[in-house]
Amino acid sequence: MPIRMSGMVSGLDTDAIIKELMSAQSLKKTNIEGKKEKLDWTKEKWSEMNSKLYSFYTDKLSPLKFQGSYLTKKAVSSDETKVKASASSAVAGSYSLSVSKLASAEYVTGADIKDNGYTQSTLLTDTGMSSGQTITIKTGKDLENITSITIDSDTTIGDLTDRLKEAGLSANFDVKSGRFFIAAKDTGEANKFTIESDALAGEGLENLGLKNITAEMAENGMDAANSGEMAIVAASDASIKLNGAIINSGSNTIQVNGLTLDLIGTTNEDGIKLTVSNDVDAVYDKIKDFVKSYNELMDEMYNKYNASSAKGYSMLTSDQKKDMTDDQIKLWEDKIKDSLLRKDETLNSLMSAFRSSMQGTVTIDGESFSLSSFGIVTGDYTERGMLHIQGDSDDAQFMDKTNKLKAMLEEDPEKVSKALSGIMDKFYDTLSNKMSASNISSALTFYNDKQMKTQAENYEKQIKKWETKLTDIEDRYYKQFSAMEKAMANLQNQQNQLAGFLG
Repeated sequence: MPIRMSGMVSGLDTDAIIKELMSAQSLKKTNIEGKKEKLDWTKEKWSEMNSKLYSFYTDKLSPLKFQGSYLTKKAVSSDETKVKASASSAVAGSYSLSVSKLASAEYVTGADIKDNGYTQSTLLTDTGMSSGQTITIKTGKDLENITSITIDSDTTIGDLTDRLKEAGLSANFDVKSGRFFIAAKDTGEANKFTIESDALAGEGLENLGLKNITAEMAENGMDAANSGEMAIVAASDASIKLNGAIINSGSNTIQVNGLTLDLIGTTNEDGIKLTVSNDVDAVYDKIKDFVKSYNELMDEMYNKYNASSAKGYSMLTSDQKKDMTDDQIKLWEDKIKDSLLRKDETLNSLMSAFRSSMQGTVTIDGESFSLSSFGIVTGDYTERGMLHIQGDSDDAQFMDKTNKLKAMLEEDPEKVSKALSGIMDKFYDTLSNKMSASNISSALTFYNDKQMKTQAENYEKQIKKWETKLTDIEDRYYKQFSAMEKAMANLQNQQNQLAGFLG
């Protein structure tokens, strides 16, 4: 910024005068800045509202447009110490189940060698193993995955456990107990393994408390003959009999025909009973949660649409803010922010769409159904279309009514699923259309975000133009005052000359 020497002849405070003149000229730029800030606040309010609407659309409404959401099943085991069960699409009824064998992973517990004082950093050649020998690890159901380890003079016990891990096993040498613990990471025969060395007797794995673990050992296991010796638990698949059919699995969690069975223990031949039925409470709670979210969203939209007017509350300028406290500024701006969506046409259109969708009907097998057919009703006009479930224990206004929804879920869940999914599907399509892409809004957006962005960009261009224009005006003012100062200096000089001439 140039340094200006002004008012030296006239004695005028030209800086102060020009500042006042510029203040008047800056009003238009200040007004545009205020409009842009107000638009930014409106965009922020709509962005928050859009997030809530989209969350409702995807999390609450979307699942309910599928019939399967209303046909949730539950499974009850007669002995949860043996089997725990859950159901998704299993046919309702009673199932017989026996568990003859659990799936297990192959485990190897090495012999006790703690008296040797080995640690993770002990060299394998110091244990009696020879440099150059190869240890071969095979994994998989047919032992088709092969990893080879060649020992050299630098290979340590820690290196060996690391290579076993790289081969897909769980491996550790526990210094405290002086034993190797090696296991498959997953249960089932498909995850068995062998570990064998090509060393001569006395130079192989026995020096680490491990024997060559052959395919036969992996298949059958091996008990320790005496305390402190190596033991092997063979890998095995689980085996169950469900309604007379034998099913084998490499995991103790078995999914079959819409049932998920978590095996915990074996049973006798008589087995246990599984009972599959419609989970009325789960479906009821899902619908109840939807109603609650719908009401909360409708209430928020109504309050924003009918917010108090902010008439008389203009956008604050920077000069106005200087004379106010932070609390005063916040109260003032909050008054404006709270009114930004007042009488907003888009918001009103959304509320109308919500209400009309929930009042809609569907025809199933020639019979017409609405939400009220299932005891989901609206209150009086003062509630602005809020929904209630008759007989719901958490609804003080309607709790004394008969709970028609729960009764129909128990008596005819298929009819409920067809009707409610049809109503929700129409609602879903309505909201999908509301947030489809257009020339003023982006996809998945309920408001005119594109239009707002364009408007904000126009405000920015206008502000930049005014900044340039105001700089030019200010320069012109200074030039005019400078010319005046120069003229006055010349006049003063002429006066002085004339006075000197006249003596």
